Amino acid sequence: MNDKNIMESHMGTTAIKISARDVKVYYGDNHAIKDVSIDIEDKTVTAFIGPSGCGKSTFLRCLNRMNDTIDICKVTGSIRIDDEDIYDRRVDPVQLRAKVGMVFQKPNPFPKSIYDNVAYGPRIHGLAQNKADLDDIVERALRRGAIWNEVKDRLQSPGTGLSGGQQQRLCIARAVATEPEVLLMDEPCSALDPIATAQVEELIDELRQSFSVVIVTHSMQQAARVSQKTAFFHLGNMVEYGETGQIFTTPQDPRTESYITGRIG
Repeated sequence: MNDKNIMESHMGTTAIKISARDVKVYYGDNHAIKDVSIDIEDKTVTAFIGPSGCGKSTFLRCLNRMNDTIDICKVTGSIRIDDEDIYDRRVDPVQLRAKVGMVFQKPNPFPKSIYDNVAYGPRIHGLAQNKADLDDIVERALRRGAIWNEVKDRLQSPGTGLSGGQQQRLCIARAVATEPEVLLMDEPCSALDPIATAQVEELIDELRQSFSVVIVTHSMQQAARVSQKTAFFHLGNMVEYGETGQIFTTPQDPRTESYITGRIG
């Protein structure tokens, strides 16, 4: 054991799930992300905060190669999940996205039944041997999405018929149905009312027992409530990263302090 490992074992440090080094993102000539390096822990909620257009969602999308779908987008640097380079040519982005689930800003259930929304991923990834298996996976995912009790008697109804907050929890259930290891959430509550937001926040806290959760949020209060680690982005740079309590009470960088006290944003 080297000194670092000994120190970490004494401190009981959480394992690193995602390790990014010198990540840069370009949209054509626009340099959207500049040299971001970060270690994201497993079984932890990590919040990305910062003003609109600062690069937090762009960086989030690097973590499951969503930027691959944009022709003019170029990503350089290294991102490793469990020490595997996710931009290696041999990595299939579809398989990667089963391991790295994503929940978007606006709830986007498929125009299918509640059951089929959740069963879709497990079906295409061959996770169920038979109908009984699939039923179990769907129920487990809906329970993890904290929506099972509300929908168990209407699994064949369309997912689009649910309320906004229910739709978002359905989308979270859909994302966890493939048993991902990482869950990315891009402003998951910005389209929801306060009650639905509180339900989703409570759910995020439960999900971190099973996943590494990374959430982009424009709400500093939300970041303070749900995350253990916070990264502050500004103008494409990751300015500061640390324990959430420390970032909000004793930020090291004057730009972070200006944002948190409302002087920039």
